[in-house]
Amino acid sequence: MPAPHRRTATVVPLLGPLHVRLPQYNAVSVLRTVQAFGPSVLALAPLEPGALDHPSWQEVPHTPLPHTVVPWARRADVRLAEVGVAVEDAAAERDFHTYLQSYDGGRALLAELDGAEAPVRTLLERPLGLDAVLDELVPAVRHFQERRREAFGDGPGTGWQDRRARRLAERIAELPGERIAVLAGVDDVPSLTDALAGSFTLERPPTPAVDDAVRRRGLLDYAMRAEAPEPEALLRQLRDVDHPEARYLEANLLLQAGEAGEALAVLEQVSSRDFVEPYYLPGFLLARLGQLYDLLGRRDAALRAYRGVRALSYAPAEARAAAVDGLERPFAAPEPTPS
Repeated sequence: MPAPHRRTATVVPLLGPLHVRLPQYNAVSVLRTVQAFGPSVLALAPLEPGALDHPSWQEVPHTPLPHTVVPWARRADVRLAEVGVAVEDAAAERDFHTYLQSYDGGRALLAELDGAEAPVRTLLERPLGLDAVLDELVPAVRHFQERRREAFGDGPGTGWQDRRARRLAERIAELPGERIAVLAGVDDVPSLTDALAGSFTLERPPTPAVDDAVRRRGLLDYAMRAEAPEPEALLRQLRDVDHPEARYLEANLLLQAGEAGEALAVLEQVSSRDFVEPYYLPGFLLARLGQLYDLLGRRDAALRAYRGVRALSYAPAEARAAAVDGLERPFAAPEPTPS
C-alpha cells in the first residue's frame, strides 16, 4: 500500500526584539525565509486565537510578525492562523524558582541549570544568521530544556512547555493547507518540532536571500539603536534611503546633535506623506514631532501632535507614554551628542 499523504510544515524561529540586532536575521530576513518556503498558511504560535482582531496584538515581542510577515501575508492573501496556547499560570514558574531559592538544595539545582543555559546566552550575544540559529542556538536551547525537564518534569518549573507544545501541534494539524509555515519563539521550537513530527513532513526553513531590502533593514535597525560612533556617516547613509522611517531616524540623529530646527524640517516634510508601515512609525513620528515643536516654542502645534498619537488606532507603548507626558508638560531638550 502507498504511504499516506503527509502535509509539509516548517518551523521558523523567532528571537523577540533581538532581531533588531541581527543584520543577517532581521525582520526582512524572516520574511524572505517565509516567502522562500511558499506557505499556504502561516501559523502564528506567539498569538492566541482572536489576537489579530485587536490592534494591540502588535505589542508582541517578536517584531518580524507586525513589521513584515503579517502585512505581507495580508497583501499576498496567505491565510493567517493564531494558534498560541497561553501558559496556565503566568506566575507559576517565577514562584517555583522563588521557592527553590529558599533552601540550599534548590539553589544548587538552579545554579546547575543556569550553567546549562550559559551556552544559549553566549550564542545570543553573537550576530546570528538563520543557519546559526538552527544549527547552534536551537540545539543549545534543546539541551538546556532537556536538563530542566529532568529536574522539574513538565509543570510549573517549565511553564508546562511540553503540554503547550502538544496543544500547539494539535491546533496546527487542524489547519487546512498543504504547506504550513509555523512562526514560533525559539524557546518553543524544540518541543514544538517534536510534537509536529507525527503529523507533518518537516522541512528545514530556507536560508533567506540577502537582498537590498535586507541590507536596508539592517541599516535602519542600526540607526534605531542610536549606537553609531560616527553619526555623520550614518546620516549620509540614511539620506540615500527614500523611506519615511529613514527620515524619522535622520531627525532623531539631528536632535541628538542639537539640531532641533533641522530635525523638525525633516519630520514636517515626511509627516505629509501617506504611510502606515512599519506599524510603529506613525506613533513614534507624531510623538517626536510634538517634542520638536515643544523645543522650538510651538506649544499649540506640539499639543496637536501629541493628541494625534492618542487618536491613532495603534501606537507603541513608548509613543503613547511620550504623548501623555507631552500633554502634561513641554518636552525638555536632551543634551546634544558631540558630532
